[in-house]
Amino acid sequence: MLPDKKIIAFDVDGTLTASKTLITESMANLIKELVKQKIVIAIAGGSFKQLETQFLPPFLRDNSMIPFIHNFTLLPTSGSQRYEYNEIKKEWALTDKEPLPSEAKERAIKLLQEVIDNPIYGIPPNPIGEIIEDRDTQITFTPNGQQAPIELKLHFDPDRKKRERIKAMLEPKLPEVSILINGTSSIDILPKGFNKAVGLIRFINKIGLKKSDVIFVGDGLFPGGNDYSVYEAGFETTAVKGPEETALLIQKWLG
Repeated sequence: MLPDKKIIAFDVDGTLTASKTLITESMANLIKELVKQKIVIAIAGGSFKQLETQFLPPFLRDNSMIPFIHNFTLLPTSGSQRYEYNEIKKEWALTDKEPLPSEAKERAIKLLQEVIDNPIYGIPPNPIGEIIEDRDTQITFTPNGQQAPIELKLHFDPDRKKRERIKAMLEPKLPEVSILINGTSSIDILPKGFNKAVGLIRFINKIGLKKSDVIFVGDGLFPGGNDYSVYEAGFETTAVKGPEETALLIQKWLG
């Protein structure tokens, strides 16, 4: 039976998909069924561009979704952006964002380059894809590179100690931002005080709903995890260990 909630919100990487991999057809079909009955939110550390390639293709090519697409909202860059489908223009449109000041971006990028150049942080050579990515409202640092295989990302910092060391160096030098350890190997730099919970709260305030109207599903709901802010903010949450567990949960809901 479906939860007695108006909104079902999901983390993306590690919850609906493996890191930076295309959503499976079977998972997409489960989400489509939910969208027909509930407001569904996908909230991710990645950019909208990443979601366009990783998450949206099965929905964009399915005309049966058109009557329900208004129930589907995307919150990329840890919720510091909101994208909703414009049914007149037939495209996803940016409807809200929390800017990251350009001066903070410049200083963050300079400091992250110092991290790359300093051997004490153990940043691997020969990255696959961008290491420092400007996502407009967020700077993301991925030591192996954004396109590195999941095995390499997991191997870099499984206990988070390397990223904790980098974060400890950055925080006193960037007091005007929030620095979060996210995903399997990334660090995200966001506007001060921003996290996934804030992004969710902004959305529910816009449509006149309450925290009690939402259930959130994520793989990072432990202390220090990239979904933990949602739990701390008082939303009802359900922890999963990966997409397979999420699929079983949705199947149970759908009966």
